[in-house]
Amino acid sequence: MSQTRLSNTSRAILGILSTGPLSGYDIKAFADSSVRHFWAVSYGQLYPELKALAAAGLVAAEAQPRGFRRRTVYSLTETGRAALADWLAEPIAGGHELRDELLLKLFFSDPVSPSHLQTLLRQMRRRHEEAAADLTDQQEKLGPRAGALRQAVSRFGGEYHRFRADWCTRLLAEIQGEARR
Repeated sequence: MSQTRLSNTSRAILGILSTGPLSGYDIKAFADSSVRHFWAVSYGQLYPELKALAAAGLVAAEAQPRGFRRRTVYSLTETGRAALADWLAEPIAGGHELRDELLLKLFFSDPVSPSHLQTLLRQMRRRHEEAAADLTDQQEKLGPRAGALRQAVSRFGGEYHRFRADWCTRLLAEIQGEARR
């Protein structure tokens, strides 16, 4: 697997492993408590990616059973560290893609009732309020042990979700105002 053929999920795994050796379960937990707000990693992606990264020599896999449980711990190899560094140094290619089913529904909601639109907006607002709260908790857990950039990205996520929750509140008020006319 050459560096140019790495998926972004593989790159995320390399980044996670740059913090230290982890089991697949621990990699998933790390991703869920940090990068999932902008890059989700599923178990269905994780283990095939780890297998491919190990076959390419970018990570090393070591069996470390716990009692009767099989457990493999993965660590970044020097080749993997170099691939991560190369990717981090690359210029950003392509644009930003936002995939949000509720925004898609809202975009095509002209024919539905104002009460249905209000329900959609309340769902969106609640989802973004919960995400902002999760990110605030994450920032507190990261504390001083996390680098300034990791903290900044976490802060960005919280601010982003608070903006979107506020946007939903403003649009909800507009729709309610139009419904009264």
